[in-house]
Amino acid sequence: MAQSKDDNPKPKSDERNIVDAAASSGADLEDQLALIWEENKKFIIYCVAGIFAVFGIYHFSKFMVAQAEASLKEDYASADDSASKLVFAEKESGNPLGGFAYSELAGEAYENGDFQKAADYYSSAAKSAKGAIRDAALMGQAMSLMQSGRSGEAREILEDIASNEEAGNAAEARYRLAELAVADEDYEVARNLITEIQSNFSQETFYWIQKAMSLQSKLPPVENAAGES
Repeated sequence: MAQSKDDNPKPKSDERNIVDAAASSGADLEDQLALIWEENKKFIIYCVAGIFAVFGIYHFSKFMVAQAEASLKEDYASADDSASKLVFAEKESGNPLGGFAYSELAGEAYENGDFQKAADYYSSAAKSAKGAIRDAALMGQAMSLMQSGRSGEAREILEDIASNEEAGNAAEARYRLAELAVADEDYEVARNLITEIQSNFSQETFYWIQKAMSLQSKLPPVENAAGES
C-alpha cells in the first residue's frame, strides 16, 4: 500500500522556532537601534560634530604656530644691523631666537672691546636661550667679566658651568678656572682642576686637555709650590 506524500512539507516545530526567533531577534535589534537613534540623535550629531571641530582646531593651531615661527624667522632675518637686531632681541626676549640675537650682539660688542656691554648682552642671551646656545652665552658672559676685571663674578659663573656635567663646555670652564687659579698663585687648585679635565677624556674635551697640559707645564714644581705656600 503506497504511503501518501505531502508535496509541501512544513518545517519541523523546532526548526520553525529557530527561524522565527532569528527573525524576531533581527527585528528587535533594528527596532532598538531605531529607538536609540530617535532618542539620542541630537547628542550623537553633536558628538560627531565636536570630534570634527576638535580635529580642525588642532590642525589649524599647528598651521598658525608654523606661520608664527616663519614670521618670526623673517623678522630676525630682516634685522640686518645692530640697532634693528637689538629691537628684535628686546621684543623677543625670553624666546630662543631672541637669545640668539642677544648672543650675536654680545659677540659684536666683545670684538669691539666693549666688554661691559658684551657681558650684559650675554646675560640676556643666557636667560632667553636654551641648550648649547645658553651654555655658550654663559661662557661668553664669564669671559667678558674677566676682561672687565670682574674675576669674582666670572668665577661664580664658571663654577656653575663646571659643575653641570651636561654642559658641553664644562671642560672649558674648568680650564678657565685653572687659569684664574694660576693668576692668583693658587697652584694646588689649578692642579686639581687640570686633573679633572684630564680625567674626562672625550672628543669634545681633547682640545682642552691639550690646553690644560700646556698650562700644567708652566706651573712651578710641586715642592716649590708647597714651599711658597
